[in-house]
Amino acid sequence: MLTEFDQNTIANMTAALDYVCKKIPADNGHNDLRKRIADELIRCARSGKRTLIDLQDVGLQVVKKTTKPARFNWFGLMR
Repeated sequence: MLTEFDQNTIANMTAALDYVCKKIPADNGHNDLRKRIADELIRCARSGKRTLIDLQDVGLQVVKKTTKPARFNWFGLMR
């Protein structure tokens, strides 16, 4: 599956995954989230965005979406 990428891209993907996984809060399901991040990194690399910064940004977006604090309804007002 990863044979479609050159060594630099694979190194960037690995480094980005490691960096982003260090940002996952301890109370989140680490393995499932790590898989989602990896899948998104592969999708990003396939689209042509293969720099370390691009890959880190995509991974951090996954973490941000997944760990977003729940909204609450306070006296009928959404926050």
